[in-house]
Amino acid sequence: MARCANALKLSVAVVFLLGWNQNAWAELEEIVVTAQKRVENVQDVPISITAISGNFMEESGVYTLQDLSGFVPNLSLTHSSNVANQRIIMRGVGSVGDSAIEPSVAVFVDGVYYPRPSSVVGSLTDLEMVEVLHGPQGTMFGRNATMGALNIRTAKPSQEFEGEIRASYGSYDAVRTTGYVNGGITDSVAGRLSFQYSDRDGYGENTYTAHGNSDEVGAWEDLSLRGQLNFDVTEDININLTADYGSVDNEGNVIEVLDDTVVVPNYERTIRAILSPTGPFNPTGDAPEMTNGFDHAIHQDHRDTADDEQWGLAANIDWTFADHTIRSITAYRDWTNGTFETVLRLPADLLNRDTAYDLETFSQELQILSPAGGKIEYIAGLYFHNEDYAIDQNFHIGADFCAPTINNLVQARYATAAIPAFAAAIAPLVGASAPAIAGAIITGAITSGPILDAVFGLPPGTGAALLAAAPPSAPTLGGVASATCSAAPSINAVDTQFNQDLTSFALFGQLTFHITDDISLTGGLRWTTDDKEGSFSSIINNQILAPRSPTNPFGIDLRTAENSPNLEFDDSELTYLGNLSYKVTDNIMLYGSYSTGYKTGGFNSEGFNSIGIASGVSRVFDSETVDNYEFGVKSALFDNTLVANLAYFNTEITNFQDRQFDGVNFMVRNAGVLTQQGLEIDIQAQPTDYLYAVMGVGLLDSEFDSFPNATNLPAIVAATQATNNARALLGLPPLAVPPQDLTGTSNHFSPTWQFSLMAEWSGAVPKMDKLGWFLRLEHQYVSDQNLGAETNNNPQSIQQGYNLINARLGIRSQDGKWELATFVRNAFDEGYCQTIFNQPVGTTLGLVNPAATGGDNGGMQRCVMGAPQTWGVEASYSF
Repeated sequence: MARCANALKLSVAVVFLLGWNQNAWAELEEIVVTAQKRVENVQDVPISITAISGNFMEESGVYTLQDLSGFVPNLSLTHSSNVANQRIIMRGVGSVGDSAIEPSVAVFVDGVYYPRPSSVVGSLTDLEMVEVLHGPQGTMFGRNATMGALNIRTAKPSQEFEGEIRASYGSYDAVRTTGYVNGGITDSVAGRLSFQYSDRDGYGENTYTAHGNSDEVGAWEDLSLRGQLNFDVTEDININLTADYGSVDNEGNVIEVLDDTVVVPNYERTIRAILSPTGPFNPTGDAPEMTNGFDHAIHQDHRDTADDEQWGLAANIDWTFADHTIRSITAYRDWTNGTFETVLRLPADLLNRDTAYDLETFSQELQILSPAGGKIEYIAGLYFHNEDYAIDQNFHIGADFCAPTINNLVQARYATAAIPAFAAAIAPLVGASAPAIAGAIITGAITSGPILDAVFGLPPGTGAALLAAAPPSAPTLGGVASATCSAAPSINAVDTQFNQDLTSFALFGQLTFHITDDISLTGGLRWTTDDKEGSFSSIINNQILAPRSPTNPFGIDLRTAENSPNLEFDDSELTYLGNLSYKVTDNIMLYGSYSTGYKTGGFNSEGFNSIGIASGVSRVFDSETVDNYEFGVKSALFDNTLVANLAYFNTEITNFQDRQFDGVNFMVRNAGVLTQQGLEIDIQAQPTDYLYAVMGVGLLDSEFDSFPNATNLPAIVAATQATNNARALLGLPPLAVPPQDLTGTSNHFSPTWQFSLMAEWSGAVPKMDKLGWFLRLEHQYVSDQNLGAETNNNPQSIQQGYNLINARLGIRSQDGKWELATFVRNAFDEGYCQTIFNQPVGTTLGLVNPAATGGDNGGMQRCVMGAPQTWGVEASYSF
């Protein structure tokens, strides 16, 4: 693979140099952005921006934000066990999308804020530009843009009648159709209608087909519609109305066992014992596929489904008054997601989770913009945002959970303690045979006194006496536990409800003073106030999932009962920006800036178990603040045939909102201080009409300056749980897991290097002047990074660096009316993980090695697979 990647880089470099030596210079097109709320050339905006056009995305097969991240330095998007759990990560920091934590990277579509990363999992269509703004955008974009913002601009209606249809078919029976039609309705009204539909089979194969499981995993169906009307009411007033709808139906992601995490100890035998219909001491149960962690093949319960739906209305009004522009952006959005997951992902119907997300938002922004080109330019505005958010989550007990699984767990756990205790008690009577005799009695292998006498050569009557003196057998207790579990409700065994109402208000302003024609000074302020009210309840309807106690000796401590009806959080913050830019020449600009950011605090929306409660975790966590220094250079060289931009950043995050783990559930707590620093390089080049190249490089250095309360490694969590199991039976309170100090270590999801390179060579087909050809090659590289779902520096969750190679070859008409292409993505079928997490409930199931206190061989790990090799053909026609 490395040879292939190096060969590709070398070939692209050779092509690039050969093209440059030709004498036909071709000037790059100007890229226009709205990062500062007004239309500007990207080279004149003194911040780190990667701007990607809608045409580029179409030609590269970029359909989602996750696809987009492969071309942007220090940006990545990952999915976990369900697509609602999406992280948008910039400069190594990003929040999960399936909870109430606010995002670290804000997403705006046509000026409208999308508050949940999970609400932007669908396909993108008919876009004009995606602006990736690196670093805090506290002044212009406000709260929750502490690490950056994605400013997405859709194509707008115009009077010209035009349209496009694009269709593709590929591997996994993937079908995709996109298109738009645009034109004038009257002299002052224009409309645009765009659509996208895609459907494909799953990337994975499942050999476990019991309980309604399919032999295919991960099917995806995606629909999006958008309609716009643009009214030129007068010469000074323009109104743009938008209505959009989107839906995604999917079957989750392929989640495999990482084979190098199940060798020592051998967890296959443990799982077979847990699932054994003949009891744990004669294991005959099934086991998941554990031999190849990157083959998209599984053997486990995977009935995951998710129905994601959203729609929205927006009105954008621009009024030019006295050379100023007054702008109003009004929006309403509704997002719902229903996700069903098989939690334990073993070959049995065990524990299932149903989660319903429901989000309604209303926002109103007012802006006033000064005329452009003056000595002083400014913008001022106010912003209002209201959000109603609910998460309804229920756990259901499956057909194989109470029996055989709980039965076997209780038997094995009880026998582990009872056999040595009983052996010690009978040793004076039977001598060295005590452990074997105790094992035979406790496990129920021998239930007859005479047989005991015969097998172990005991004096007649001794076996009967031993049986009479013995404690209850493991099968007896296992049967009691199983019966207790079965007698209680299996549907809604745990029922949690979370609700949140948010009201946010902000005042902001930014002013640029052009000291000279070449030197400009910019300052900005934004005051934000947030008020949150919420409630959380957790009802345990089946006590087998509750914490263990003298009255509930078989509880597995999945969740605790809780009722917090009056949650409150409010905060306000002043964020600011200072920026100085200097144009060395007309085509080279230097700049430096200092900016701050603010990410509001809030509520933990997930339940806790007894360990989480013992750790002192609060239902409320505090806000996070960011200080960022940035220095950069922007240049357009060789008659604008080469654009090269470089930025250095140093970002310090205080009260970092970290995702921690109690052995079963995730919770947000404020950590210490995290510093992320590095470089971002964006290069575009078009040395000839026939060659166009784009390169992005991200370099990241991550370090916790202070992090004394980090989640500990799985072995420590498992050891604490084992201690608490014994304490619970004595009526003693649980102990907290000792934290570990990760000061000086790096944050998860922070690769040192990210690299992307795209080169497209095109030309005319010989003797066919109206027909052109093109070849597009792409290379993406990500270096080693820790992808653990919780920040614990577990060496088992390190994803090794990997390369992805894409290619596209086709023909097109010289007037650009039609195109026919064939493509391949991940050409060499590189296997890699998007996220790595502990085997769910692994500490309870015995799938953590308590001796692995250093992390290696610490426990069974799960990998959320990236997309495999895909290929297809695509045709487009425009008019």
